[in-house]
Amino acid sequence: QAKMEKEGCNEAAIAAFKYNLGVLVSGANVMIPESAIDPVESLMDYEQIKVKPDSSLLKQTVVLKLNGGLGTGMGLDKAKSLLTVTEGNSFLDLIAKQVGSMNKQFKT
Repeated sequence: QAKMEKEGCNEAAIAAFKYNLGVLVSGANVMIPESAIDPVESLMDYEQIKVKPDSSLLKQTVVLKLNGGLGTGMGLDKAKSLLTVTEGNSFLDLIAKQVGSMNKQFKT
């Protein structure tokens, strides 16, 4: 904790780390076994969805991006999402810009 405080980590980051470390050392099984997951049996085609767009719902929307592993299997020393992909932007930069653009466009 002292090391994190010295590095300038905020209280929320320290609390999250302490919680996750506690879960790790407890030996608790936090994995969801594949046998507990059922496949989706059917999905409606996007074109069949007949809903009128309502941008006011964006204020209640959460964007969750799952970017995969750290890239260590590819010999990387940092997360793949930090790689520069275009015009000096990383994947994370592009995600942030997408959300920012949406917020600006729809005034959310």
